[in-house]
Amino acid sequence: MITRATILGLGSLVALSLAAPTNWKATLKATDNSQVAGTATVEAVGTDSTRATVKVTGAKAGSELAWHIHTGACGAQGEIVGPPAAYTSIKVGPDGNATGNAVLPSAPPTTGEYAVTVHASTTDMKPVACGALTPDTSMPKPMEMDSMKTMHQADSTKTRP
Repeated sequence: MITRATILGLGSLVALSLAAPTNWKATLKATDNSQVAGTATVEAVGTDSTRATVKVTGAKAGSELAWHIHTGACGAQGEIVGPPAAYTSIKVGPDGNATGNAVLPSAPPTTGEYAVTVHASTTDMKPVACGALTPDTSMPKPMEMDSMKTMHQADSTKTRP
């Protein structure tokens, strides 16, 4: 027996993903003639925490870069989102690549303008790469367990003709 909940399962997840975004992404582009570029993602971790990840290429081997999410657009010098200490510096490998992670003690934004900025070093806050965060619609928004349980209970008694 196939229940309606089973048939609607994936479609319901996709439909629910059209609500406020919990995942964001950015393409980082070099600024001021640097060679640094990359990507960034921001995703919900539960209801009150956010994980941000930045991946860069083209940086000077062995360097150590600072990075942050800022309010506003690239170049706007907006405030840092979350505590600055949450953003650990990224150490560039011999191939010019580096990855950094930060866990912020708040839910991801649902609206607004934000940018991920990579800085020249941990002491020089000159931007070397930046990218605007945009909602990531490529992945469905996770459903809350209570919503899934309610949907299943409401539809489990119905069967497909």
